[in-house]
Amino acid sequence: MNIEPCQSIHRLGIDGYQRPKKTYTDTLQSTDAIEKKLEGYVEIPEDDVDNLAEGSFIRYIKLDTKTGKERFVTGGVLLRVNPEYLLIKGKDNGTFSAQRYAYDNRGKKIFSTRFFKLLNNEEKLKMKLFEMQKKANSIIEELENTIEKQALEIDELKNLIRKYRKKLKE
Repeated sequence: MNIEPCQSIHRLGIDGYQRPKKTYTDTLQSTDAIEKKLEGYVEIPEDDVDNLAEGSFIRYIKLDTKTGKERFVTGGVLLRVNPEYLLIKGKDNGTFSAQRYAYDNRGKKIFSTRFFKLLNNEEKLKMKLFEMQKKANSIIEELENTIEKQALEIDELKNLIRKYRKKLKE
């Protein structure tokens, strides 16, 4: 990942960041807002999070341990994946950690953060191709079933014609 010389990365929380009472993220907690913000993103299965490429744009849903509710976070650019957290560069080059798991007071894992990755054009095309192939296979299967039914009907009609011809010859 290239960082332009004039940009500096700073760790939020260490360099005096003061969280406002209501953040932009606080306004995005409705289902409609979350769905809109996740357009063009695909959820990454938990087992695949370690394979995320640095530089990917990530959004996520974590457990807010204070409220016990899920919370959507707009995320940022992935800098590094660690076993317990993802290091993300957000707005104004501030970095922060997205915890991969939430634990109870006894250290038992109670929640796995859901990560979403912005699809690049190639990935979007691959997904579109996959969906088109699924649809084409479904249509082919439907047509094969129709052909099979019509073949049975044709056989039945041929048998009827044979019977009638036989009766006419008698």
